[in-house]
Formats: sequence, structure tokens, C-alpha cells
Amino acid sequence: MTYIEAIQPVRSASAKGAAARSDREAVLTGLKARRKYLPSKLFYDETGSWLFERITALEEYYPSRTEKSILWRHAQELMRGVREATLVEIGSGDCSKISLLLQALRPEALRTMTYVPIDVSPSAMEESRQQLRQRFGSLKVRGLVTDFLQRLDPVARYWNKLFCFFGSTIGNLERSQAERFLARLGRMMQQGERLLLGLDMVKERAVLERAYNDVSNVTARFNKNILHVVNRTIGADFDPDLFRHCAFFNEQQRRIEMHLVATCDMSIGSPCLDRDLEIREGESIHTESSYKFTAGDIEAFARCAGLEVNAVYTDENRWFSLVDYLRRIP
Repeated sequence: MTYIEAIQPVRSASAKGAAARSDREAVLTGLKARRKYLPSKLFYDETGSWLFERITALEEYYPSRTEKSILWRHAQELMRGVREATLVEIGSGDCSKISLLLQALRPEALRTMTYVPIDVSPSAMEESRQQLRQRFGSLKVRGLVTDFLQRLDPVARYWNKLFCFFGSTIGNLERSQAERFLARLGRMMQQGERLLLGLDMVKERAVLERAYNDVSNVTARFNKNILHVVNRTIGADFDPDLFRHCAFFNEQQRRIEMHLVATCDMSIGSPCLDRDLEIREGESIHTESSYKFTAGDIEAFARCAGLEVNAVYTDENRWFSLVDYLRRIP
């Protein structure tokens, strides 16, 4: 019989209230800034998670299928000798990528594994749980619904860990934030433990910008949906239809930037604001950055995390890299 532990948030009711207050403060701080911005973690409500899964299947959006192709080709090598281990997937989303690794295991090895997905979306976690129940009957799952930047310590109690941080999600963090996170992760790892890190590499501007401006406008819907989340968070009255989606490659910063650009002057009301928020036509709200990486970044991340580069896997175009880092304590 499948054993899957009931997925629980790691936060208490009081902690949830504190998190809600923190989200409100972050939204208000961003909207009051001279150059307005929103925290990208707000993308992933139930609708946003569903839209993002649609994005990953788009022809223009190469990162997901490219990373999956790398995992599919090298799964046997990546999982060779892995037994009685804990697979910790950070920002797990759906279970399609971890499934490629799990299916490379022999049944007797699979029975010894524990899978710990960490994600902010309960709906995405529940969908993954149902799929894993059908595909891997002997797998133990301990799901954690939380913001991995805030709460990673619950996984410290597990041993023989293999961390998986796919999708170049680390590219959504500012460089200093990414380095602090990897340093914290490195300190949590014991001798012989590994980190598989997906990195979207710098490439031609046209390829990058096409991936974030699909002709079906799914990414535009995903981007605009964040305003619905803002409305619920601070009781605001944003109309997403009054904004247009804008995504472009900032070559100097080596990142894709996503913005929502106002198509007219507007006043936004909220009980959390002292007065209405005035937004002018053409003014933008920065909703996400997606940094792209180089070979130098692969080595730099190893140094800041105290890890070694065990192997680097890539595709024929060298568009995406899956880096296998190893914790080796002298």
C-alpha cells in the first residue's frame, strides 16, 4: 500500500498570521517604492500555479523541456548508488522532474527512499501527491507547504540527503539572496550529500525574450494574475485588464525582467493605504526577475556554498545546465 503522509504546512496558525502580515508589508513597500515592484512568490496561488504548469508546456518556453531532457538522459547516472536517501525538492511544483529520477531506481531502492517536496502551493502539492500515489506505490512522501526562503530547517533532521533545486528557480533571487541561500543550504549538508541545481544559461536575446512572450499570452495571464493576489492581500481594487504584460532581457544585469505596464492613469484604493495609490499611464510594476548564468557562476555558487562541482550536464545547444554539487568535508 502507498504510504504518503498527510501534507502539512510547517507554520502554526500564529505563524501564518505573521506571514500574512509580512506579505502585506512586502506588497505595500513595493507599491510605494519609486520604481514599483511586487514579490514574485505571490504568483503561485492556485490559479498562478495552474498557469505556470501551462507555461512549462509551451513551445516557446524551452527551460522545462530542456532540463527534463537532461534529466531523462542522465537519470541512471545521477541516481547510481542512491539508496536509503532523502530526496528534498525545493520549489517542487509538479512532480514531473523528480519522477524522472525516481523511475531510474530499482524497486528495492525505491522502497528505501523518502521524498520531501517543499512548495508554497498546497494545490500543486496535492496534485503531485495524487500522481506519485499512482506511479510509485512504495515511495514515502513528507510534503512541506512553506516558503523555502523562510523555512528550510525542517529538512535538517533527515539524513543522506539529495537536494534538487530545478527549473532555474534560483534565477528568481537577487544574486546576494541566492548566495546567502546556497551558503545556508551548504551548511545543512553533511559529508557526501549532493545538490542538483538547474541553471538557465545566458544565450541569444531572441531565444530568451520569446520564452517569456508566448503567442498564446499564457505568460501574460500568469503575470496579470499577481494583481488578483495583491487585491486579496491588501484589499486593493487593481483591474488587471488595465495593464499590459512586458518581458525583456536586461543584458547588463543578465536577467529577464517581467513588468506590468499601466495602459491609463488610475487610482488604486486599499484599506491598508493612507491615500489612494496613483499610477500613471506607462508606469510599470516590476513583478519578476529571472537571472541567466555562465560557467563562472557555476564555480562561484560552489564556493559560496562550500561545495564541489561533481559534474555538469547540459543539452546540445548549451542552453541549460544541471549541476551536480557534492559536499566534501575535509
